[in-house]
Amino acid sequence: MTNIDERTEARVDTGFDIHSPEYLERKTDYEASIRSKCPVSWTENYGGHWAISGHHAVGAGLRDRNRFTAAKYTDEAGQLKGGITIPTAEGYRALPNECDPPEWDGYRKLVSRPFAPQAVEKLRPRIAELADEVIDHMIERGEADFVMEIGSPVTALITLDVLGLPLQDWRFYAERIHQTFSGVPGGGDSEAGIPGIQKRLADTIAARRESPEEGLLDDLIASEIDGRPTTDEEVKDLIYDILVGGFDTTAGLMAGAVKYLEDKPEMKARIIDDEDFRRTATEEFLRWISPAVGLAKSATTDFELEGQQIKSGDKMWFMYRAANWDPEEFENPEVVDLERSPNRHYAFGAGIHRCLGSNLARAIFQTVMPRFLERVPDYVVDQENTNNYAFACVNAGFQQMRFTFTPGERVRSSPILETL
Repeated sequence: MTNIDERTEARVDTGFDIHSPEYLERKTDYEASIRSKCPVSWTENYGGHWAISGHHAVGAGLRDRNRFTAAKYTDEAGQLKGGITIPTAEGYRALPNECDPPEWDGYRKLVSRPFAPQAVEKLRPRIAELADEVIDHMIERGEADFVMEIGSPVTALITLDVLGLPLQDWRFYAERIHQTFSGVPGGGDSEAGIPGIQKRLADTIAARRESPEEGLLDDLIASEIDGRPTTDEEVKDLIYDILVGGFDTTAGLMAGAVKYLEDKPEMKARIIDDEDFRRTATEEFLRWISPAVGLAKSATTDFELEGQQIKSGDKMWFMYRAANWDPEEFENPEVVDLERSPNRHYAFGAGIHRCLGSNLARAIFQTVMPRFLERVPDYVVDQENTNNYAFACVNAGFQQMRFTFTPGERVRSSPILETL
């Protein structure tokens, strides 16, 4: 039998640092260098964790509900461990992402219905309406920031619509999520960042218990789980996970596609006119951009993965984008092929913790992109004012992506919001 010391010595240690400036600067090249050394490698950074970068290893790990946990827990030394981030994030619990069966089953069931394929299909007219609304607010100016004036607002508005939260609050939530991924901290009782969102949600839930309205938020407040009413904390964590998991990832997907398509008029025309091509292109942009870059879990038992000996308690970083650029699975993965098929990407993860909002993200992309490309056909991206997020390991989106264009006309006779 192999002892622990022998297993430790056999590890392929790459020294991978998911929060390093080198990763931010090199991104896919850095991931490729880690993957080429070993698809399951080790690093001592952040208390030590595995970096799972190969397509097969990522898929196998994400689908294995028996040997991994996404839950947070306190170890024997009183340290908070586990969860879906590295290091483990304190102060909140992302549900249902940071729990496991059987607890996961109840939470996922509570939030899944509005994001099921049939429910999302019914939302497409509303997405189109909101897309035109958002574009109307910038179309006459001739310059804008795609991230905070198109991608983020339209995603935020449709999400808040589903949740039953006030549409006029979109900027409050979107800006704080944007701050978080941009590396702007907000701690303690601050109204910035995550604490501001947590406080607003807590206040809103308390008010809605007294005066119910309509939306998923109210459905959750009125729900039961395991034969008991949901708590305010559970409702808050469920809503928070939907907000932070969808806003900037979908906005980043659209921004990345807009940046790529800038000088490709034939591809723009096909995305506008050809629905089948648009759907295939969606999957390739999901693969190539991989807006959600990675997610952590922890091993619950000793086992072997791709020749490496995993120990119970080991933290595992599953690298979605690295898997989606694995040449063992995708021919010329660095090349965008908008007709690539099959396209077995892990942009939304896999297994029980696969992204809840995957159907909505696709619907938003497939609705907003042709509308934007048709109404703003001659846009030019300002490369000097295009900046990626500070956390290369978490979100592939942009802090900003400014562009110029020939001003156009509004198409809606009456606005949904007077100001955006």
